[in-house]
Amino acid sequence: MVRVLVTVVALAAGFTGGLWAGIVYTDSRDSAAPVPAPTRTADDTASETVTPTSRPAPAPYTGEVLAFGDFFFLSTGPCLEAKGFEVDAQAGRRVTDAATELQRLDDDIPGAVLLHLGANGGAAAADLDRIMTILGPDRIVVWSTIQLPDDDRYTFEGETNAAISALPQTYPNARIVSWNALSLTNPTWVNADGSLTAAGCEAFADFAETVVRAAI
Repeated sequence: MVRVLVTVVALAAGFTGGLWAGIVYTDSRDSAAPVPAPTRTADDTASETVTPTSRPAPAPYTGEVLAFGDFFFLSTGPCLEAKGFEVDAQAGRRVTDAATELQRLDDDIPGAVLLHLGANGGAAAADLDRIMTILGPDRIVVWSTIQLPDDDRYTFEGETNAAISALPQTYPNARIVSWNALSLTNPTWVNADGSLTAAGCEAFADFAETVVRAAI
């Protein structure tokens, strides 16, 4: 087999002053023979890149919102109502009572619900699961963590907040407002009895609306 070394082919690009060079090798025996086209196989076809169809960006929620909970919504109610939320609050409402009442409301519950529960006696994961089951997978369900005074009567705060914070791991439609963390870093938002100041009321309503209406 005779191989011919073709001399260096140089192309000078005058406007850049650069020099491109390449060395080409040819085979005198094979140069006249036609080169067959490669055979396409099923695997080749399957491996081709397919451009995925683009999906529309999710839209923010613009519908009605029910704020359902305990005494906390008595102090935040005016700020939530100013944003168009419907407020249903009772001072001594417990999680178990809330489940029964929500089940009774049934189809009257709108597409988004904001909940503050567990401050009266705490809440276990099973209690929260029952409420999530009642509200179903098609509603936006936003839970606020609880912030209670540092008192021996409220030893259940940490366990309750842990159960609330874990909900999105099981329920894709669950969202969390970490009010205990926000209020701890902003002490002027909370009164000694756990109720909210005017600044705290507005801050909570702003955070809650952002989480409820976020496009996810």
